[in-house]
Amino acid sequence: MTHRIIPADPFTLHVPEEELQDLKWRLGRTRFPNEPLGNDHWQYGTSLPYMERLVEYWRDDFDWRKSEAALNRFPQFLATLTDADGEDHDIHFLYERGSGEAAVPLILTHGWPSTYREFLDVVDPLAHPEKYGRSGPSFDVVVPSLIGYGFSSKPRLPIGPAAIADLWHRLMTEVLGYERYAAQAGDWGSFVTSRLALQHAESLLGIHLTMLPLRPNLKHASQPPVSAEEAAWIKEMQAWWRQEEGYRSIQSTKPMALAFGLMDSPAGLAGWLADKYYRLGDTDKSDTMEGMIARFPFDTILTQFSIYWFSGTINSANTLYKAGPAEGSASLGPGERVSVPTAYSEYPIDVLPLTPRSWAERSYDIVRWRIMEKGGHFAAMEEPELFADDVREAFSEMLG
Repeated sequence: MTHRIIPADPFTLHVPEEELQDLKWRLGRTRFPNEPLGNDHWQYGTSLPYMERLVEYWRDDFDWRKSEAALNRFPQFLATLTDADGEDHDIHFLYERGSGEAAVPLILTHGWPSTYREFLDVVDPLAHPEKYGRSGPSFDVVVPSLIGYGFSSKPRLPIGPAAIADLWHRLMTEVLGYERYAAQAGDWGSFVTSRLALQHAESLLGIHLTMLPLRPNLKHASQPPVSAEEAAWIKEMQAWWRQEEGYRSIQSTKPMALAFGLMDSPAGLAGWLADKYYRLGDTDKSDTMEGMIARFPFDTILTQFSIYWFSGTINSANTLYKAGPAEGSASLGPGERVSVPTAYSEYPIDVLPLTPRSWAERSYDIVRWRIMEKGGHFAAMEEPELFADDVREAFSEMLG
């Protein structure tokens, strides 16, 4: 079936040459900080030797035009939708129609500190599995940029996942004309996708998550007592967050205090974001420099950073950390639960404990549960073949 795009304007990414030259100029005048002894494993944050190599590569060797061409190889659009508060949002999205007449509509939502580029390497395998020797469903792949990220517009008022979910639903139904569709996500995208499943369950064929953000109301009579396994997991998670809480604390309270530095300095932007890739990616921690570069090659990670830089969206992206909690989008009401069939795949991160399935089932209708052998928080970018196969197999099972 051919779906008419209503109303959406074709979008082609092109950064003016003067902006490329300005970036190089700023990188060439980077003032590096001192680094205390004992930061070999990024204990104090992003490594100075890593940043020196990254900044040099970004300034002298990174080819934005090559990355731009790779991003432009799939059709992209801008659609304007109005939220419940009356604010218009320009939503940027990639849209690749799948092979055959029975392609499954699938919306993929990224998180922070990511962009729609995270899914770039899985779009073609999901849309055209036959080209990769795979059987199973093909997908009409829709990859939007979160509001305030990349080439979507910056909101005047911070907007949370529940409100974004309503816009995503309208994008899929009103703009692209699908009655029912599937959804996949991790990180903040998993909040949006979980809210889609709660707010528009009748339209969801199923969801696939790599993070489980919803929190049940444990005081409700529907909830059994917390098990010993769950209690141990909660304790481990709390300990992990005590070590990693810094970025979330400032972004959820005073993001503007951080914004001036990140907007003005590309090195500052890269240093802030790179730490999260190191912490949450499945990198080889025995050789922190080469492990980081092997998992996130400079061309790949700098495409992500460059999208933030050229779009000027780091502050509007960071502000989602203030808007989400204010909206309460992670909290389930008494007895509330996702009824949409849910597949969950957990990618190993060496500092995070594995989630007990019993905990997930408090909030979701879990129909498929996988613990992956490799990959981290940015699964589609880290392990695109493994990710695409897993998503295809999950929806093949859920859709029968």
